[in-house]
Amino acid sequence: MRALAALTAILLTCQFLPADAPAARAEENGKPRDIAYGAYQRGYYLTAFRAALEAAEKGDAAAQTLLGELYAKGHGVPRDMTQAVWWYSKAALAGNREAQFALALALARGDGTPQDVGKAAGWFETAAAQGHVESHYNLALILAEGEHRERDMETAADLLAFAANQGHMQSQYNLALLLAEGQGVATDKTEALNWMRRAAEAGMAVAEVEYAVMLFKGEGAEADEAEAVIWFKRAAEKGNPVAQNRLARLYANGRGTELDPIEAAKWHLIARSAGASDIWLDGFVGSLEAEQITEAEKRVQAWFKGLKPNIGNVIF
Repeated sequence: MRALAALTAILLTCQFLPADAPAARAEENGKPRDIAYGAYQRGYYLTAFRAALEAAEKGDAAAQTLLGELYAKGHGVPRDMTQAVWWYSKAALAGNREAQFALALALARGDGTPQDVGKAAGWFETAAAQGHVESHYNLALILAEGEHRERDMETAADLLAFAANQGHMQSQYNLALLLAEGQGVATDKTEALNWMRRAAEAGMAVAEVEYAVMLFKGEGAEADEAEAVIWFKRAAEKGNPVAQNRLARLYANGRGTELDPIEAAKWHLIARSAGASDIWLDGFVGSLEAEQITEAEKRVQAWFKGLKPNIGNVIF
C-alpha cells in the first residue's frame, strides 16, 4: 500500500487568525479584544499584545488564543512557547477550537510542553467536534498510525472525508490513497482518482505524481498517457525527483509524448542530482551523441538557473 502521510505531518506549521475574531475595526469598537485583533491584522503586534493581554486577563478566550499566537510566533514579544502553551491551554479549556488545535500541535511537537501525542489526539478530537478541519486531518493520521491511539482506519477515513470535502488538500490526497487500497473504506478506484485529481489541482506535487501514475495505468478511468505526461511535468517543474525520473523515461520511450532523447537526458540528470538513480536511464544517456549530451546539460543549467528560491516538494 502507498503509505498514508507520516505522523510527522502534524508538525505542519499552521498560520491562523482565530476563527471567532470579531470583524469590528478598532476605531469602530473600543473593546480591548477588538483593538487587539485590529492591530494584529495590521501588523501592529505590540499594540495587539497589550490589548489582548487586557482582555485575556478578564477571561476572554479569543484574546487568550491571540496571546498564545503572539508568543508562538514571536510577534511583539520574544518567542516563548511555554507562555504560548499556557495561554492556549486557558483558551482551550474555555472551549476555543483554535486554541485547542494549537495546543494539540504543541503537544504533538513537544514544543513548550513535554511531547504527548496521546493528549494531542484528545485536543484534536475536541477541536474536530467543533468542525475544525485540520484537527480532523491530524486526528486521522494518529488513528491510522495506531501507535498512540487504537488503530481505527474507518474513523480515520471518515475524518479525512470531512476535511477533504472542506477543500483540505492533504486530506484529499490521503483519502484518495485509502480509496485506492480499500483501507477503512470500500475500494473505489474512480473516487480515488477523483480525490487525487482535486489534490493535484490544488498544487500538491506528490498528488500530481500519484494522479499521473493513475492516469498512465488507467486506474479509475481509461489510461491517458498524454495527460499523465502533463501532470508528471507539473510535478517535475516543482522539483519532484520521482516525477522527473518518470518524465525522463517517457521522453526516452516516446510514451504519451514525442520521442525526445535530449529532454529525457535533461530530466534524468536533474533527477539524478536529487538522488533519484536509474541504471536504465544512465545507459540511455550514455548511448547519446556528444552533441545531444551537451545540449541536455545546457538545458539542465538553464532549468536550475530559473528555479525559484525555496522550491521543494512537501510530503504529507
